[in-house]
Amino acid sequence: MARFKFKLETVLKVKTRVEDLRKRALQMAEVKRQQAKNELLQRQNAVQDTIQTYRQSCQQKLDLFQATNYHKFLIWQNKQVELANQSLKFCENKVVQTREQLLEASKEKKTVEKLKEKALVAYKAEELNREIQFLDELGTGRFTRNSENKEDSQL
Repeated sequence: MARFKFKLETVLKVKTRVEDLRKRALQMAEVKRQQAKNELLQRQNAVQDTIQTYRQSCQQKLDLFQATNYHKFLIWQNKQVELANQSLKFCENKVVQTREQLLEASKEKKTVEKLKEKALVAYKAEELNREIQFLDELGTGRFTRNSENKEDSQL
């Protein structure tokens, strides 16, 4: 009996490898998104801390030079918050894209796996038919021998 051999086995291996690579890419994209999210939160907290520090300093005495410096620093921090927000949006888009690529790779792999399952079912059916045919031939041969032996013994 010949062993089952799927003709597209290498294609299936490639599709599996591509799917694994896409899974890793998705994980990396999610890690980068989380890092961007953490950076955005840090920047927002820094802005809040600066505002609170400025309010505390204003309660003691108002210094025009210090107020100007806080204002410029807040403008710079708000720009950093905007940049971090843009980075987060970019990372979120990247996650969506890699997730779509992973879904596409998974679909392709499942298609090849279904072909393999169908080929295996057909192979098993063919093997069963061969076995039935072999047993029929074996039974026919035995019946023929028994019939010949009975005819010989009756003569």
